[in-house]
Amino acid sequence: MNKFRLEPLAFIKWLVMSLVAVLLLQTFNIQVLNRSAYQSKTKDMVMRSKNIYAERGQIMDRNGVVLADNLRDTANKVLDYSRIFLQGKLASQIIGKLDFNGHGNMGIERVFDSRLTGVEGFRVSVQDVRHREIYSRSEDVAAAEPGKNLVLTIDKNMQEIVEKALKDGVAEFSAKSASAVVVDPYTGEILAMASYPTFDPNSKTQGIGRMSKNDIVAMSFEPGSIFKVITASAALENGIVDTNKVYPNEGRSWKWNSRANPIRDTHEYGDMNMSEAMVQSSNIVFAKIADEVGAQKLYQMASHYGLGMKTSDAFYGEESGNLKDPYTLASNSGSDLKNMGFGHAVMVTPIQMVMAYSAVANGGKLMEPMIVKEWRDANGNLVEKKEPVQVRRVISEQTAAKIRAMLNRVVNSGTAKRVASKKLNDVIFGGKTGTAEKYSQELGKYDRDHQVSSFIGLAPVENARFVCMVLVDDPQGVHAGGVTAGPIFRRIMEGIYYHPELSPVSYNLASVPAKNPCDVDFMGMTLKAAQKLASDRNCPITLQGEGDRVISQRNDMLDSVGVVLALGEAVATKMPNLKGLSLRDAFEVMGNIRMNVEYEGKGRVVAQDPKADEAIRKGTICKLTLKEKG
Repeated sequence: MNKFRLEPLAFIKWLVMSLVAVLLLQTFNIQVLNRSAYQSKTKDMVMRSKNIYAERGQIMDRNGVVLADNLRDTANKVLDYSRIFLQGKLASQIIGKLDFNGHGNMGIERVFDSRLTGVEGFRVSVQDVRHREIYSRSEDVAAAEPGKNLVLTIDKNMQEIVEKALKDGVAEFSAKSASAVVVDPYTGEILAMASYPTFDPNSKTQGIGRMSKNDIVAMSFEPGSIFKVITASAALENGIVDTNKVYPNEGRSWKWNSRANPIRDTHEYGDMNMSEAMVQSSNIVFAKIADEVGAQKLYQMASHYGLGMKTSDAFYGEESGNLKDPYTLASNSGSDLKNMGFGHAVMVTPIQMVMAYSAVANGGKLMEPMIVKEWRDANGNLVEKKEPVQVRRVISEQTAAKIRAMLNRVVNSGTAKRVASKKLNDVIFGGKTGTAEKYSQELGKYDRDHQVSSFIGLAPVENARFVCMVLVDDPQGVHAGGVTAGPIFRRIMEGIYYHPELSPVSYNLASVPAKNPCDVDFMGMTLKAAQKLASDRNCPITLQGEGDRVISQRNDMLDSVGVVLALGEAVATKMPNLKGLSLRDAFEVMGNIRMNVEYEGKGRVVAQDPKADEAIRKGTICKLTLKEKG
């Protein structure tokens, strides 16, 4: 029986031919049948796509001082980009901050995020087997396009003056907060705008909370007597009440209806006309004027001034306020109408009121507030220039002139006498004070212990260069706007007129008086050094607290020249007791210790970690829990 036998040589030939056939088939499959798939896979192994970072646009002041820029961090061999705020806390509530994804989440950074954010580029990177880029074969497919640079209308120097005045004012009057804004009345440009307390946008650990809020645009409040300018405008523009019409004396209280709450004045003023009522800030007379004007015309005038609506699309978190309609104002025998005449029964924002007064200053034209001056490209070329926008004419030049004359008298002989500056003898201010009690939901009535004090001033009153509003929230001890907000306004104006780059008068340096002997920073000095310096400078000082080092200073309210120095330990080793303190006071205490603070809630401190008297360790974060009463 024959068996099939394969010779060894033939078997090897057969095996080789089979392998060749398999290789040919595979080659045909790779190069012909599935060529595109394998080409793609090969490219994926040696080629990578990269997004090219696009620089975020800078934010600058009106003179080109950079406020927000980009920081390149090459630590850990990884190129990282972050936002840096070169002026620290300055104007932080205007500029805002970025979120963890590099997009604006508050302030200007958020409002104009799409224009500040650039367009990322695209790069094809060819790599070797070790995934190292072969630069000669790599190329940029699309170049990155930087974001636009934003030039604001604010002035860094003026912003510094305003923020210092607010900080000093909050300390002097033990206030919850204070805010201010300076406007060019003819263009609507905002030259400075701030609230205090504020926050550091560069800090990664500082709790922000309410400190990020720009109260000038985001706070609705009952304006009180600063609203009397609106009532006077309605009366004069409609020819209903002349400045010479005399209203009979009602004493300190006018109960116009047996069922209504009486309307009160601070003092008994006797018979008064509108001008005198503005000077003395009579609620009774302006309630009567509002009643004569009527709900429809008073509502129309307030609306024409821009109350009850947002002023601009450029402000983050802007409120609209609340303006009651004519039907509501006329109801309840006109109770709301009379109260609105002197600034109750209406909610406004500071930006609305400062623009209304700017209209009075410029002859009757309501301007749109400007915070953006222009946009530029990465090379500094002008892309877009913003022009002033006149919203409408609100009152005639004659009406505006009559109101300015009243505002001049308010400062010279009325409720704002403390506003007049002894240092600026030839700069005649005009303005109006306001003090409004806050309405308490718990009490169901206005709370005399919680008030908002304000002052809006024109500098000078004729041909005004600046209109400035100052708002003080919950001042303690003294409440009236003329003795709280008014002096802060005066200090802001003195700072501006004394500044060599800001003053609108050519003789500003020659007119600066001798330096205040107490114009010195005692902060951080030992007690002996501070006492010696004060003696050498003939500066009267008052000491408070115990310790061997000055931890804070403020102007002496009883001495226009002297200062009060608070003493404390040179080096804090134990945690202070913060329970019962307001957030502002707690931050002030912890600022001296230089410990980062995080907090939750609002009101006063009810719990703290570390606890009082615990040893302080480097790098520890103080955590506070706040709660309101009740």
